[in-house]
Amino acid sequence: MQTDCLMEVAAGTADAAVLDLTLASAMIGEGTDYANLVIKDELNVEEYGVAFRKGSDVAAAVDTAFDELKADGTMQTLADKYGLTLAD
Repeated sequence: MQTDCLMEVAAGTADAAVLDLTLASAMIGEGTDYANLVIKDELNVEEYGVAFRKGSDVAAAVDTAFDELKADGTMQTLADKYGLTLAD
Protein backbone atom coordinates (compact mmCIF):
# COMPACT_ATOMS: atom_id res chain seq x y z
CA MET A 1 0.00 0.00 0.00
CA GLN A 2 1.33 3.43 -0.93
CA THR A 3 0.65 4.94 2.47
CA ASP A 4 2.74 2.23 4.15
CA CYS A 5 5.86 3.55 2.41
CA LEU A 6 5.27 6.98 3.96
CA MET A 7 5.18 5.39 7.42
CA GLU A 8 8.47 3.64 6.69
CA VAL A 9 10.18 6.87 5.60
CA ALA A 10 8.76 8.78 8.59
CA ALA A 11 9.95 6.01 10.94
CA GLY A 12 13.44 6.08 9.43
CA THR A 13 13.31 2.47 8.19
CA ALA A 14 13.39 3.67 4.55
CA ASP A 15 15.27 6.54 2.94
CA ALA A 16 12.72 7.33 0.24
CA ALA A 17 9.43 6.27 -1.29
CA VAL A 18 7.91 6.32 -4.77
CA LEU A 19 4.17 6.89 -4.95
CA ASP A 20 1.42 8.60 -6.90
CA LEU A 21 1.93 12.38 -7.03
CA THR A 22 -1.70 13.18 -6.23
CA LEU A 23 -1.59 10.99 -3.13
CA ALA A 24 1.81 12.34 -2.12
CA SER A 25 0.63 15.94 -2.50
CA ALA A 26 -2.33 15.25 -0.23
CA MET A 27 -0.45 13.20 2.37
CA ILE A 28 2.82 15.06 2.95
CA GLY A 29 3.90 18.57 3.82
CA GLU A 30 2.58 21.30 6.09
CA GLY A 31 -0.73 20.49 7.77
CA THR A 32 -0.46 16.71 7.32
CA ASP A 33 0.70 13.77 9.43
CA TYR A 34 3.91 13.79 7.38
CA ALA A 35 4.76 17.49 7.64
CA ASN A 36 8.51 16.73 7.76
CA LEU A 37 8.52 14.87 4.40
CA VAL A 38 8.90 16.59 1.01
CA ILE A 39 8.45 15.72 -2.65
CA LYS A 40 11.94 15.74 -4.18
CA ASP A 41 11.26 14.75 -7.79
CA GLU A 42 8.55 13.75 -10.24
CA LEU A 43 9.23 10.70 -12.38
CA ASN A 44 6.58 11.28 -15.04
CA VAL A 45 3.38 13.10 -15.90
CA GLU A 46 0.11 11.21 -15.89
CA GLU A 47 -3.02 11.97 -17.86
CA TYR A 48 -6.34 10.37 -17.04
CA GLY A 49 -9.37 9.73 -19.19
CA VAL A 50 -12.81 8.19 -18.92
CA ALA A 51 -13.72 5.42 -21.35
CA PHE A 52 -16.95 3.64 -22.23
CA ARG A 53 -17.91 0.85 -24.58
CA LYS A 54 -18.05 1.92 -28.19
CA GLY A 55 -21.54 3.16 -29.00
CA SER A 56 -22.50 3.75 -25.36
CA ASP A 57 -24.91 6.62 -24.77
CA VAL A 58 -23.25 7.19 -21.39
CA ALA A 59 -20.23 8.76 -23.11
CA ALA A 60 -22.35 11.65 -24.47
CA ALA A 61 -23.88 12.29 -21.03
CA VAL A 62 -20.45 12.36 -19.37
CA ASP A 63 -19.04 14.62 -22.12
CA THR A 64 -21.94 17.03 -21.51
CA ALA A 65 -21.41 16.95 -17.74
CA PHE A 66 -17.67 17.57 -18.15
CA ASP A 67 -18.35 20.48 -20.53
CA GLU A 68 -20.77 22.03 -18.02
CA LEU A 69 -18.36 21.56 -15.10
CA LYS A 70 -15.56 23.12 -17.12
CA ALA A 71 -17.73 26.04 -18.30
CA ASP A 72 -18.98 26.95 -14.83
CA GLY A 73 -15.51 26.75 -13.26
CA THR A 74 -16.20 23.73 -11.05
CA MET A 75 -13.59 21.57 -12.75
CA GLN A 76 -10.91 24.26 -12.39
CA THR A 77 -11.83 24.73 -8.72
CA LEU A 78 -11.38 21.00 -8.12
CA ALA A 79 -8.10 20.97 -10.05
CA ASP A 80 -6.81 23.88 -7.97
CA LYS A 81 -7.93 22.23 -4.72
CA TYR A 82 -6.03 19.03 -5.51
CA GLY A 83 -3.02 20.59 -7.23
CA LEU A 84 -3.89 19.25 -10.67
CA THR A 85 -3.66 20.72 -14.17
CA LEU A 86 -6.61 20.43 -16.53
CA ALA A 87 -5.99 19.03 -20.00
CA ASP A 88 -7.00 21.14 -22.97
